[in-house]
Amino acid sequence: MELVAVVGGRTEELCGLVVGPQEGLGGQAAVLRRTVAVEDYCLSRAITHDFDHAVRAEGLRAVMAAPIVRAHRLYGLLYAARRSTLPWTDGDRAELLRLARQAAVAMEVADGAREMAEVAVFSDRQRLAARLHDSVGATLFSLRVALTSAQAATQPGHALELLTDALVLTARATSELRDQTLALHEPPEDKALAVALQGDCRDFAARAGVAAELVVLGDLPLLDLARTDVLRRTASEALLNVEKHASAHSVVVSLYLAEDGVGLAVADDGTAGDITLEGQHGLGLQLAAERIERVGGSLSYTVNEEGGGTVRAWVPAARAFRPVGP
Repeated sequence: MELVAVVGGRTEELCGLVVGPQEGLGGQAAVLRRTVAVEDYCLSRAITHDFDHAVRAEGLRAVMAAPIVRAHRLYGLLYAARRSTLPWTDGDRAELLRLARQAAVAMEVADGAREMAEVAVFSDRQRLAARLHDSVGATLFSLRVALTSAQAATQPGHALELLTDALVLTARATSELRDQTLALHEPPEDKALAVALQGDCRDFAARAGVAAELVVLGDLPLLDLARTDVLRRTASEALLNVEKHASAHSVVVSLYLAEDGVGLAVADDGTAGDITLEGQHGLGLQLAAERIERVGGSLSYTVNEEGGGTVRAWVPAARAFRPVGP
C-alpha cells in the first residue's frame, strides 16, 4: 500500500511510501487485521525498520496504525503519530479503530457509487446505440439502397431521381448524427455544474501538479444560470488561491444539498497563510463573496485545524431565497 495523504506533516518524506505485508507498523497491522502501536518507532523491536529514515525525518516517536477493513476487504491503513513517547491509551486505540471503521464504510459506499455510475454509463451507451441504430443506421441503410439502385439504373432520368433521394437521405443522416452527438456532449441541466467543476479540477491538477477531486454528495436541487455561474467562479477563485498560496498536496471540491440550496466547499491540506475575506490578500475571495451575496447566498473562509483552509459557499435553489443580513 502507498501512503498518499499525510496530515500535519513537516516534510514530504512519508508521502509515497509503499508499505508491504509485515513491513513496519502498518504492514503488521494489515496482516494482523488489528490496531498495532509502539511508543518509540525507531527503537521498537516489535516491527521491521524499513521506514526509519522517513519517520526520523518527520520527528515521529509514538506511532499507531489501524487497518481499514470492511467485510474482510482491506481498503488501506489509518495512522496516528506523536512526536513524543507518550504511551497510547486504550481510548486512543479505540478511537483510531472507530475512525478506521468509518473510513471503511465510506470507501465501501464510494465503491458502490462508482459501480452504480459505471452501470449507469453502460446503460446510457446502450440507449445511445439503440437511438443511433433506429435513426442514423436506418437512414444510412436507405441511402445505400438508393445509391445501389442509381448505380444499376439504365435510364438517366431515373438515376438522377435516385441520386436526388440519396442527397436528401445524406442530409437527414448528417442532421440526425449531429443531434445525437450534441445530446451526448451536453450534460443534463441538473448535472452541468458538477461536470464543469470536474473539468476545472482536472485542469487544475494538470496545471498545478496538485491532486484535486470533486465529490458530489446526493442529488442537488436545480440552480439557475446565474447561481451556477457564481458557484463555478467561486470554485475557480478558491483553486487559484490554493495554487498561489497554499503549497498543498491535495484539494477536495465538494457539492452538497444545504438549506434549500447548494453548498460548495473547497478544502486543501496546505498552509492557510494570511488569506482572509478582508484586506489585499483576500481580494479575489472578497469579490467572490460579493457575487455570492448578489444572488442571495453567502461565503466564508476558515483555517482547518489540521492545516490548510476551506472556502465554503452557499446559494439558494431556483425557488428558494435567503435574505442577506438580519
